[in-house]
Amino acid sequence: MGIRNKVSKTIDNVVEYYLKNYRKMIFIPIIFVIFFASFIGYYYHVHGELVNEGISLAGGTNIIISTNQSISPTLIASSLGTDLKQTVTVSVVKAPFTNTITGYSITVGKNVNTTLLESSLSTILKIPVNGKDSSVDYVSATLAQSSLYSSFILLGIAFILVAAVSLFYFRSVWQAFSNVISIISDIINIIGVLDIIGFSFSTASIAGILMIMGYSADRNIILATNILKREEASMRYRLTKTIKTSLTMDGAALVTFLILFLGTTNSTLHEIAIILIIGVIFDDFTVWILNGSTQLYGLKYKEVEKQPAKV
Repeated sequence: MGIRNKVSKTIDNVVEYYLKNYRKMIFIPIIFVIFFASFIGYYYHVHGELVNEGISLAGGTNIIISTNQSISPTLIASSLGTDLKQTVTVSVVKAPFTNTITGYSITVGKNVNTTLLESSLSTILKIPVNGKDSSVDYVSATLAQSSLYSSFILLGIAFILVAAVSLFYFRSVWQAFSNVISIISDIINIIGVLDIIGFSFSTASIAGILMIMGYSADRNIILATNILKREEASMRYRLTKTIKTSLTMDGAALVTFLILFLGTTNSTLHEIAIILIIGVIFDDFTVWILNGSTQLYGLKYKEVEKQPAKV
């Protein structure tokens, strides 16, 4: 049996099991959402914010130093923190697809003395830190808060549009509700994972989440169309056809996002790639198990069809 036939057979078995057990399987994504929502709540209780806000959302200064020296980021952070009397975050900048060090990205909080910052870095790195080999980015707290509020407004508008399109196309409040709940679950899962790994959010992170919302909405509509709109063949056949399309989308998306993640040193693209990779992985649970099960439950579907899925 060829690889293609084996994959098709596996998909057939998965769809058959899913149709028989979708009511039970819906608890899988619910457990994920409860766990990550609980961690987000714990993070907020400890840190006073839902996410680790970067300088574009909280305000502060970021300086990128170009050097090939190998110095411990922890050493830089502790030494600089002592001089500036502030918390400092340091990350290593590396060349694409290699481990070659090309510099360091240093982030500090608000009201930092830029002259003292550059002087301290020159002493620690033992190289002159000036405009030639470094770049400084400063964001005021007021501008950062404005960006944060604008981001929340954009997310709210995106949810409203997704619900409106779903309601208009399917003429079903249940379907619109299911779509929005699926996307909200995606976002909770993404934020929960990023809080666990200590990811620093920026306006680029919001862009990544908006992209995942579009990707998830597309897959949710494809799935709902096959469940609610199409009537050819059996439900099993329709879902088998849909899952093959969905897996192809996943494969192409993950390869693209991994190349973006591994092949860039641009922090903005790097942040977006991380969010997209995590989002695509969790989207399978929320689209197929949460949204799909919700749609079937709304139809009061029962696995009584014995017609085998066509490939």
